[in-house]
Amino acid sequence: MTTQYTPPTPERRKELLQIVGESDRLVKDLERKKLTTLSRSQTWKKEREGLHPKRVQLSTNSISWLLSDLLDYIYQQVPTNPPENKAR
Repeated sequence: MTTQYTPPTPERRKELLQIVGESDRLVKDLERKKLTTLSRSQTWKKEREGLHPKRVQLSTNSISWLLSDLLDYIYQQVPTNPPENKAR
């Protein structure tokens, strides 16, 4: 089941940025694609469904995302309980 995306708390943002050794910044579409591996159309669809961080409109033809939002989104996609190794 997929849950709605909720922006991270300021503490969570700080934690995620510290893990990757970055400061919060705006990320353009090409870098967003490298980070999330989602195409533009997949991203747009997930944004409309509330499953992906919202874009920031910089101007008429320029959009970006906050790095901390994308990192939080990525970390939410990683399973928290890895499958157990079964002996054969």
